[in-house]
Amino acid sequence: MSLLREIQIDLASAAVDVTIVLRKCKILAARLGSKEFAQWVDWELSGYPESQPIPEYRRLSITYYASFSNSAWSISKRAVPLQLVPEKHREQFQYVEFSEGIAKAASFVREKRGAIVQKPEMIFALQGTMYPGFACQGVWGEIAEIEFEQLVSAVKNRILDFALKIEDENPNAGEALPNSRPVPTEKLQPLVQNTFFGPVGNLAQNSQHFSQATSGGLDTDGLSKLVNEITNHLAELNLDAHQMKRAEAQIAALKAETIGNPDPTVVTQAGRTLRNITEGAIGSLLATATQPGIWQWIQQALANF
Repeated sequence: MSLLREIQIDLASAAVDVTIVLRKCKILAARLGSKEFAQWVDWELSGYPESQPIPEYRRLSITYYASFSNSAWSISKRAVPLQLVPEKHREQFQYVEFSEGIAKAASFVREKRGAIVQKPEMIFALQGTMYPGFACQGVWGEIAEIEFEQLVSAVKNRILDFALKIEDENPNAGEALPNSRPVPTEKLQPLVQNTFFGPVGNLAQNSQHFSQATSGGLDTDGLSKLVNEITNHLAELNLDAHQMKRAEAQIAALKAETIGNPDPTVVTQAGRTLRNITEGAIGSLLATATQPGIWQWIQQALANF
């Protein structure tokens, strides 16, 4: 069995250890002669260094809570309202960048538990704000188990997508001698960049007398089509109630931006979040659908964010 087929079969199993698949990818990277792919694999296995930007799929939602007490009463756990957080810090208060190796994320999935992030520096800021007359005893954040499931799923889907594209270019690429270039460099590098590091927006340089607009890699018509198609077919993904609400919220944000001039920042953020929420379900649907055409288009459209 070829290495590419081994990787594909591994990823089709719900019980596969993603670290084993990544080690096979390390072998594949050597045979392809791709330093960029090998670097991504190393970062996923060992963790991302502080100097390296964290991929969007490693940006996890987090909810913060606080406990309070006075001489007579205690309040063990209350969600911290976002309006109490200074506006410039609100985004980082809603998300956390997970830079550790994928094995750590997989352990949360395997043990069916989330993670706790202590935030003692917020204790002073909450004194007398949420509950006057109560002393804030502690502040912490909770990352739900589903966030780690989505992270692991995102890594698996990227590997599977890449393996299928490489097989399409050269079915024997996985058996090539190291650095023998079984896939031409001009084809390999864009595949690696788009699959693992995300697309780079177009930027016009040294040009005059024109205007250029972009909305997360989609023009206005493409954005409208994405909103309509995913709205009409969202139920096919069989998301749980929590994830469905999150997906609908991002779709609503994108729909609002189709009216007038889209705000690229809003579109990109909503599109990336929607991609992270749905990509695992889309990958599963593509593997079983008899007519996957519309979901292939949606997947490609979401990849622009």
